[in-house]
Amino acid sequence: MLVIGCTTDDELSGKNSSLNTNKRASCFNTASINDYEVLDRGNLIVYGRPRKRAYHLQISPANLDLGGSDMISFRSWTGRVCGYAGDELIIPNDIFQPRYSIVSVTELDEMGLYNLMVQFGKAEPLDDIEPEVSGEPEISRELDNENEEGND
Repeated sequence: MLVIGCTTDDELSGKNSSLNTNKRASCFNTASINDYEVLDRGNLIVYGRPRKRAYHLQISPANLDLGGSDMISFRSWTGRVCGYAGDELIIPNDIFQPRYSIVSVTELDEMGLYNLMVQFGKAEPLDDIEPEVSGEPEISRELDNENEEGND
């Protein structure tokens, strides 16, 4: 038996170089998805019930073109999409019903969703707030006269 794998130094050390640090591999039930948003030709976000449950899907081949389609569907052997072999995204409105392999499913929290939207240009980044600097800092302290006299 031969096992071959690839990883990066960051993965081995536990570091995450992605902007989206608040994410975890996950699965979702195909029947629980209400909405979706395409990020680019290889990435989309699907929203479950309640809508705050968001999942980032990466697909292959990365040539997703919904062409105004308002419907997507999923095929999975278990009814749950996890990014395992056999999980597929299907565009049912097209004559040929193109199928895309789902290679990863990542559940997003609010921060992870926001960071992903910023990364793909779907949301504006928060403005950097600069602290006000008005010259050199001043430190002032009133000394108690009794303490000064007692210390002499």
